[in-house]
Amino acid sequence: MKHRDRTVLAWPTLFLALFALAVPTAAAAKLDPDSEEFFRMARHFMTRDEEKAFGNLASPELRREFIDAFWEIRDPSPGSEENEFRAELEERFEFVNRYLREANRPGWDTARGMVYMVLGPPSIMNAGTTPYPSGSPMSQLSDMEAGKGVIVWPYQNLNFYVIFIDRQGYGVYELDMQRTAPRLLDLLKSAKTRFIHGDKGAEERILEFTARIEPERGLVLISIPVKDLRYEIDADGRYTARIHLAANLYLPDGSILTHKDNRRIALDPETQDKGRLAIEWTIPLKKGKTQVDLLVLDQVGGVSNRRLLTVKKK
Repeated sequence: MKHRDRTVLAWPTLFLALFALAVPTAAAAKLDPDSEEFFRMARHFMTRDEEKAFGNLASPELRREFIDAFWEIRDPSPGSEENEFRAELEERFEFVNRYLREANRPGWDTARGMVYMVLGPPSIMNAGTTPYPSGSPMSQLSDMEAGKGVIVWPYQNLNFYVIFIDRQGYGVYELDMQRTAPRLLDLLKSAKTRFIHGDKGAEERILEFTARIEPERGLVLISIPVKDLRYEIDADGRYTARIHLAANLYLPDGSILTHKDNRRIALDPETQDKGRLAIEWTIPLKKGKTQVDLLVLDQVGGVSNRRLLTVKKK
C-alpha cells in the first residue's frame, strides 16, 4: 500500500521532470547538420554542463572536437578498437527513427524513442497495442482510459513496466506517469553519467568513488572502496587492480582537452586496512574556471562511473 501511495503522489513531479528531459534545448536549432544529428542522438546522455558547453561552441570545428571528447570519455573498453557505447547508441538511434515514428514526429522525439534510447529494447515489444500483463498496474485503468491505445513495455532485468497511452487516439503515445514507476526517472538521470552495459541493470554497473581536485597543483585525488573493486591474482596470491582514468577538461577559453591514464595498483596491507584505494593523478589546469568530466573504470570488473567537478585556478 505504501508503494502505491508513493507512485500516485510522485507522478506530477515525475511528469515535469520527464518533460524537461524530453524537450530538446534551443541550441539544437543553431547547429550544423552533423552536430544537430549528434545532439538528437546523444542529448539524453549529456549533462546540463555538457549541453551548455556544446550550445556555446561557435563553429563546427569546435563542435567536432566536443563530439570526439564526448565519445572518448564514454568508451567502456578504452583498449579495444570499437567504442561499444557509441555503436550501441547509433544502433538504437537508427531503430527508433525507423520504427517509432508517431504522426509527423521522428522517433528520436517521441516518448517511446526516449525510453528506448536510454533503456534499450524491452523484454517484449509488440508493434500495436499490448495486452495488459497479469498483475500489472494497468488493472487500475478507468473505463474511459481502457478504451484507449495502451502499450506496455516490460523490462524484466529492471523489474518494472514502462506504460504508454494514446490519449487522443492519433497514434501519439505519452508516458503514463501514474502507472510507470518513479524509478524510471532515476534511470533517465543516471544515463547522463553512466554507460550502456547490455542487458544488466544500471544499478549493478556503477563504481562508487569520491574525487576532489587541488587546483593549484592540478592534483586529482580519487578514493575507491576496496570492496567494490575486482582484482587480478598472480601465482603468488597477490591482488592487483587495473584502473583506467580519463578526463575531459572544458577550459575557460572554450577548448577541450582529453587526458587518459592506466594504472596497475597492488592491494597492499595498508590499503586493505583503510578499506579504500587512493589514487593521485595530475592533470594540466589553466587559470580560471574549468569543468572536469572525470571517468574511473575498473577494467577487471568492467564497472565504471563519472563525476563532474568544477575547479577554479587562480
